[in-house]
Amino acid sequence: MKLPDILEADRLDEAAALVNKYYTKLYRHGLPQTGSRFDDWDGGGDRVGVVNSLTANDVLAVSFLSVQVPASAAIGLLEANTREVTGLLEKIPADLDLASVSLHDYERLLGPNSPASALWQLLRGSENTRWGIGPTTASKIMARKRPRLIPIFDSVVGPLMGHPTAKGQWETWHAALTDDSGLPARLQAIKKKSGIEQGICDLRTMDVILWMHGKELGMVLSDDNDDRLVGNSTP
Repeated sequence: MKLPDILEADRLDEAAALVNKYYTKLYRHGLPQTGSRFDDWDGGGDRVGVVNSLTANDVLAVSFLSVQVPASAAIGLLEANTREVTGLLEKIPADLDLASVSLHDYERLLGPNSPASALWQLLRGSENTRWGIGPTTASKIMARKRPRLIPIFDSVVGPLMGHPTAKGQWETWHAALTDDSGLPARLQAIKKKSGIEQGICDLRTMDVILWMHGKELGMVLSDDNDDRLVGNSTP
């Protein structure tokens, strides 16, 4: 696929300014944008001690990105299904970047029969026992636990990457990061040039650039309003 123009080499300064704005601009009461705390709240979702557990602080951090985990889902995932969630997280690498996943390993790590896809299905719920978690919220939970491997999907970033729905988006992001366009190195350069103090990963840098760019284009954020339109299909 053709990358959104904002990610091209000749717009590096503009992209860096968007990242800087996202993490440093202060809003009402002198507070930063809530999304700027998603990555490092409580030390991050992938820190030692909680890397393979879904915690109440993870659920809280997800709310910083303008979505809510329904109360019944929080109780179910944090209590009733905690062993299943932990079992799947233990099988999903926390120290692997999406850009480093080879074509050979992609199917095992992110394919339809992978632990990552199984966790996606668990978060979304079965047809008979829906949690009320849509694809955007599910993606943000997974990105909180595996920020280097799982991209965020929403109604701003998704369409910019050619995805009006979440289906197939992992493969698209992987292709963009592993072709010969030099995107990973460019994302690292953008992050450095942005001057932010947060130690965000390349995947999160890309997400922030696209989200900020989409909002400046006037794209409307409208997520998880109707799960029936997207189903539980593997991303």
